[in-house]
Amino acid sequence: MSAIRIMIADSDAEQVDALRAALNHDGGEFEIVSVVSARETAIKQISSPLDILILNPDILKQRTLSRFIHSVQTKSPSTRIVCVLKDSPSDETAISDIKAGIRGLFRAADQPSVIAKAIHTVHNGEIWAERRILEKALAKPMILPETLQAHVPGLPPLTNREMEMLTLVLQGATNREIADRSKISERTVKTHLYRVYRKLRVKSRTKAIALLSHA
Repeated sequence: MSAIRIMIADSDAEQVDALRAALNHDGGEFEIVSVVSARETAIKQISSPLDILILNPDILKQRTLSRFIHSVQTKSPSTRIVCVLKDSPSDETAISDIKAGIRGLFRAADQPSVIAKAIHTVHNGEIWAERRILEKALAKPMILPETLQAHVPGLPPLTNREMEMLTLVLQGATNREIADRSKISERTVKTHLYRVYRKLRVKSRTKAIALLSHA
């Protein structure tokens, strides 16, 4: 069985050393193909086949996570991205990251066996996160970015808020119900949905539902 090919995108030298040690602990199961410290370099150096990209979100600076994921998947659709963090994220942040397309979250301080299991789990097509996080995520039905890409090739990345709006539309919520749930004005909901429909290349809620009804 071939080794899982990994890129580390992290500007924290100590964290990179910890990751190298953890990944080398499993004796040949993982191949670190590159280590980069900047978002731009990560995107430039991505090439297929790259199985896993371990990302420290700090290198994104002002760029959104969803846009970075879109850039990665445009170059290498099969690459799965996991986040390495200093501290455990809040439940809301973790769920938001999963909605954006992150397939795993772990801490650099985790035991090598935990990090290895996380990467194997993600490589096998599953999501790695605490059970509590997964249960909360499943309790809030969501559309995954790769599902949207399958239905609308070349789709510009949707923001987390746009993904939330679209999910509620597909659940049958009205603009007023979306506004109430999201604690924003109905006018703001309409603005978000206009942008969503434009990206989906449809002109109405009905057409968006028809396009994604089997997503």
